[in-house]
Amino acid sequence: MASTWHTTPLVGSEPSDATSKRALGWALPIRLDLCRLGIHLAVLLLMVAIVRGLTLDQLTLPNVAAMLRMAPSPEDNIPIEAQALPDTETRYLESASVPVTSRIIHNSLPIGEPQHAVRTSVTLYAVEPGDSVLGIAQKFGLEGNSLLWANGRLADNPDFLRVGQELVILPVDGAYHTVTKGETLEEIAEAYKVAPETIAEYAGNDLAAPFELVGGEKLIIPGGVRPYVPRRVVAYEGPVPEDAQKGTGSFVWPTSGFISQGYWEGHHAIDIAGSPGTPILATDSGYVAVAQWSDVGYGRMVIIDHGNGFQTLYAHMTKYYVEPGQSVGKGQQIGERGSTGNSTGPHLHFEVIKNGARRNPFIYLP
Repeated sequence: MASTWHTTPLVGSEPSDATSKRALGWALPIRLDLCRLGIHLAVLLLMVAIVRGLTLDQLTLPNVAAMLRMAPSPEDNIPIEAQALPDTETRYLESASVPVTSRIIHNSLPIGEPQHAVRTSVTLYAVEPGDSVLGIAQKFGLEGNSLLWANGRLADNPDFLRVGQELVILPVDGAYHTVTKGETLEEIAEAYKVAPETIAEYAGNDLAAPFELVGGEKLIIPGGVRPYVPRRVVAYEGPVPEDAQKGTGSFVWPTSGFISQGYWEGHHAIDIAGSPGTPILATDSGYVAVAQWSDVGYGRMVIIDHGNGFQTLYAHMTKYYVEPGQSVGKGQQIGERGSTGNSTGPHLHFEVIKNGARRNPFIYLP
């Protein structure tokens, strides 16, 4: 039903049609603006409800009718911006306008790890059962090579890792260098492919001009890269046994279990962990080139030459059932999984060697 507007006539005069039209002309837009405001507030409140998880019966929607009654009569010559909203609407605007944005931002941010003070010096870590080089590095937010390059012989052979071993943990990715007598900062920087100021200005090195280094001094090389020298494996250089089987060129898995460490730049093998005593199989036919105790961390180790450019290495076995020169068939048991040598738990260290260089076993395994 249409609303009827009345004006109060001036004393001693009758309202003219022009006066009525002028009154309606500015009062009607005010009513429409308030109506739009009420609708906008209702939509905003529903958005707040969605964010807070409220139901409709928990909401107090703006009273549009009440807001329309707030429209001034033509005789009330008061600017619309000077008229106050009812207390309920005022409280709603004050409580919802800014906090809504705050809540949305808060809920959209990922939950991160607790923040700690920035570490600039090295720390020490004792190897625990089940640890791997890559796993330890990841505990401290480092790349695997950063752990290798900070720990002497470990850089040449990750399989020197053993339980109880104390490792140097760098505060940043890079390398750890022991200064030799007469060595300069520029020479060290060039060797590790970084700028001299990268080393000089790093807080953990506590260096001051003119940067005269002392033999035996340890330096953290942020972002430093140690030159990589591929390790080559040489096994059994004697004559090929007359009855040796030749490899088929396709491999089977050497044992069952789970991959505790994969193939990566610092670990050219895969580790398959599981129960000790689990059978270890020859992944392809060939002859046993090596079956012995290894002095470089492998423990009881077997190497099979497949006669086609491939060799496979099996390490950390608790026992092996073959001897050098023996012919073996694909899938034949050659030993049992163990934790001999430098090992942090029962697993098989498995390498694939092609033409003297170690390859990624995952390329050849089914």
